Parts: sequence; C-alpha cells; structure tokens
Amino acid sequence: MKVALLASRRMVMGFLLGGVHRGYVCEDAEASRAHLDACLKDSDIGIILVTRTVASMIPDRIHDIKSSSDLIPVISVIPDVPEPGPFCTG
Repeated sequence: MKVALLASRRMVMGFLLGGVHRGYVCEDAEASRAHLDACLKDSDIGIILVTRTVASMIPDRIHDIKSSSDLIPVISVIPDVPEPGPFCTG
C-alpha cells in the first residue's frame, strides 16, 4: 500500500523527501477534488493524508469518505506547516 498527500507545494516537497509515495499540490477546491478522486481510484493507495487547508476546501467530500464503511483507503487530516514569514523586516 502506498501513501499519498494532498497539500500545499511546500508540504508536498517535504513529505516526498520524507518518503511519501505520491504528492498532489492542491491550490483550489477543483484541484483538491480532482486529486482526491484520482487517489480513490488508485488501488495502490492505502493512506491519503490531507492537510487541514485542503480539507477545508472540500469538507463535504472528506466527510463522505470518512463516514463510508470502506476500510481502505484511510483518510487522515493533518495540520499544515505555517508558511515562513519574510526573512528581513524593517
């Protein structure tokens, strides 16, 4: 079973470097829904990690999947990493 991540570009890069098998950059609700549906159709994916920001774009879809009786894939909503601020202020 493989692990997929739906998140911001920064989170996807970090998790891919950490060993997550597939990462999908989700910048709007349409892309988030499309990537989630692609993950659900892929029988190799057993765990789908979704950041809170992405989950907030498609809450109805996340709720439907989590309330389903299917055991695989497992959907887990994880916290986002805050984006870094400016390096120099003042």
